[in-house]
Amino acid sequence: MNWTFLQDTSQDWIVLFFILILGIFAFVKSYHIFQLNEFLRLLTNNKYVLIFGKKEKANFIFTFLFLLIQWWALSIALYLIANILNVSFEPLDYFISKQYIILFCVAFFIILKLIFQKIIIYIFDFSNFSKIYLFIRLSYSNYAGFVLALLLFIIIYAFDNQQYIFYLAILVFLYIQGSGLVTFVKLYKNLIKNYLYYFILYICTFEIAPYLFIGYWIMKI
Repeated sequence: MNWTFLQDTSQDWIVLFFILILGIFAFVKSYHIFQLNEFLRLLTNNKYVLIFGKKEKANFIFTFLFLLIQWWALSIALYLIANILNVSFEPLDYFISKQYIILFCVAFFIILKLIFQKIIIYIFDFSNFSKIYLFIRLSYSNYAGFVLALLLFIIIYAFDNQQYIFYLAILVFLYIQGSGLVTFVKLYKNLIKNYLYYFILYICTFEIAPYLFIGYWIMKI
């Protein structure tokens, strides 16, 4: 009689997160149906921003749940990129799996970016300007994360991890992120004139620099 070893594939944690994403979507659809419908139309009209931009406390659960989806989607995407580029995390990967390292790094990046945003708001004292800006950017960022999760699901289970389609999904994610910035400029161009210097500084510091740093870090590894 021979031993039969159980095999733990690297896709198991991805399956778990997709199940959690579907669970979150079902929950939101049941208890926040109106907000979800407006959120899904974010790219076609600004009704979601205009209605819910002034309801920060009421949006906390909805925003937090989609922030989780964004975290998981980015972690899966970076995990696939790491596999494509044969990235290793020595010597950490001797003690902890690659996917958990990436999950921690993505969570740390998101939290650190939010903290820095709050700090610069306090330092330069432009809370009125920043409140709506952060809401729009976070809304579009969460929307991009949700779309990325859907595209990754299709890529992984329908196209057998085709790299070109995967890169297209990354471009779609970045396009939606950029759309949030464009939307804010269009809606509040008169307000931006009063804070133009701070706005440029803010964009360069917390919207461009972090992604350049991550790209450099990945290529360095």
